Amino acid sequence: MSSLYDQSIPVMIKYLNNASKMLDKAATYADEKGMKHEDILTFRLRDDMRPLPYQIQSLSNTVKWYCVRVLQQPNTILEDNETTFAELQDRIKTTISRLESISPSTLDLAKIASEPIIMEIAKVGNFRFESGQTYLSEYAIPNFHFHLTTAYCILRHLGVPLGAFDYLGGVFHKV
Repeated sequence: MSSLYDQSIPVMIKYLNNASKMLDKAATYADEKGMKHEDILTFRLRDDMRPLPYQIQSLSNTVKWYCVRVLQQPNTILEDNETTFAELQDRIKTTISRLESISPSTLDLAKIASEPIIMEIAKVGNFRFESGQTYLSEYAIPNFHFHLTTAYCILRHLGVPLGAFDYLGGVFHKV
């Protein structure tokens, strides 16, 4: 089985880069169609769902909390106040830089993969995961993809020309 590092850091970097490319396509599409960027950035699929900036912030926050809770890295404060494509791109770049700064040689991967993780959420209480591996596979990766998928769906709903390869970019290698 691959290490916790291999299952998380390169995967998250790959999909954050894909999110960045989708945002580039969205901004270009808006400019070509004469749409206000604000109309894309504030759109909600349903009234009770969050807009695009929240989805990108949640990608970043999922990564941040994985790094803090499982990889035992210091917390970094991110304000969750991005309102433009440029600010969201900066957020993605910051998140990728953080991931790239983590070296597997500095982590006790066997220990963190097997230790229980307590996730504290002020509004709803604490949740226990039996291990870092469980936190990654049952919470961090699914939550990450939930928000990436929601961002993709917002953009597709608005007509941005995206397809599966935009989401999965870099997964397939021609032979």
